[in-house]
Amino acid sequence: MHHEFRRYWTTICHLGTNMRLLLAGAALLGLGNGIFMTFFNLYLQQGGLGEAFLGRLNSLGTIGSLALAIPAGLLVTRLGSRKSLVLSCALIAVFGALQANVLVPALLVVLQIGISASTMLYGATYNPEMMRSTDPGDRQVAFSLAFTTGTVMSVVASVVGGLLPRLFAHFGASPVTGLRLTLVVGAIFILASAAAFIHLREYQHGNGGQTVDASHSVQSEPEVTSSWKRFAVRYAVVSVIIGFGAGLSIPYLNLYFADRFHASTVAVGNLFAMSNVVLTVGVLLAPWLVRRAGLMRTIGVTVGGSLVFLVIMAFTHNIIIAALAFWMRAGLMMCSTPVTDKFCLELVPPDKRSVAHNIFMMAWTGSWAISTALGGWLIQKTGFALPMMLTAAVYGIYLAVFILSFRHHPTMQYPSSVCPATIPAQTD
Repeated sequence: MHHEFRRYWTTICHLGTNMRLLLAGAALLGLGNGIFMTFFNLYLQQGGLGEAFLGRLNSLGTIGSLALAIPAGLLVTRLGSRKSLVLSCALIAVFGALQANVLVPALLVVLQIGISASTMLYGATYNPEMMRSTDPGDRQVAFSLAFTTGTVMSVVASVVGGLLPRLFAHFGASPVTGLRLTLVVGAIFILASAAAFIHLREYQHGNGGQTVDASHSVQSEPEVTSSWKRFAVRYAVVSVIIGFGAGLSIPYLNLYFADRFHASTVAVGNLFAMSNVVLTVGVLLAPWLVRRAGLMRTIGVTVGGSLVFLVIMAFTHNIIIAALAFWMRAGLMMCSTPVTDKFCLELVPPDKRSVAHNIFMMAWTGSWAISTALGGWLIQKTGFALPMMLTAAVYGIYLAVFILSFRHHPTMQYPSSVCPATIPAQTD
């Protein structure tokens, strides 16, 4: 294990300028997004909007943005990485700040469409830019570092965000106003990420190749198999499955603790903070596990193990058991996200990665949009147990289909680092 941390340290020391800026931007964005993820639903609920509307908001906002997914991928090639990242983060911040100041359902949906479309543009840029900014030998560690940066900052966001409503209440703010001001603070952090991305150096393409900043050298890209289109279609299919499962209950876990256990905003913030601590440890260990057990076994063990804890959460009414299961579920389910993110981008040629990334995102978010509406309705009618059990069942189907779809892919044939190592991120 000591060797593994030395490997991370060595990679950090050799990161190029662009990769360092990408990590700084991800940290600020993670801080702002962490505040929104933890408290936006609570803000709408305090404002008198129920779980069913929350489901419709997520669903309609996402569906409305899907038509812009492929154009967003193509826009990256016209604007370049720097302008695309700056524009997307600025728009997310502005739309988020506006959402925090209105409780009009129709306007909230319009703003959610804008946030979802901007997130599509960000996603089509960030991961392909990381592929260009790192050597293939360091890429898996770099993906884990990027994911860890976001989760670590989410820990800070959950703790700080949980205290901010009480701070504002101390100065006379109502519960709704306290949550509103907390979300505005989150939007400011998201806007700050654009300031980091504005310093990125654009890559110049010549002779079909790629160049990097002077402090960085590039090894040859891992070879893309001739059947990449077939594998890419399969990855889109598994993205549809896991997106549908996630939407049924995962967006409502903050409400799960608030409604079933009457947890305060501080308690919810601390629960999510600890979840991100566990997740961070898992993500840092994921490359080590892949090199020793292989990608397929890593996915099987982590995803399969997470289902047990999701079932426990569905039925327990003991907050301590629920918290432990919540932390373990998140750590196991999400720790392989950077691994599969990198794998999905290496399925396709470099010049098609921005568009391919958004196609995969469309598959995930399209099914997620449908299931969030269903999940919100089910929670309002039946409680949390049924949606959580349905999520566990769909995740099991995802795992089976993933194994059947990629068991013959060259990357799956090697249990160690002799094979090129292989993200929604969206996987949860």
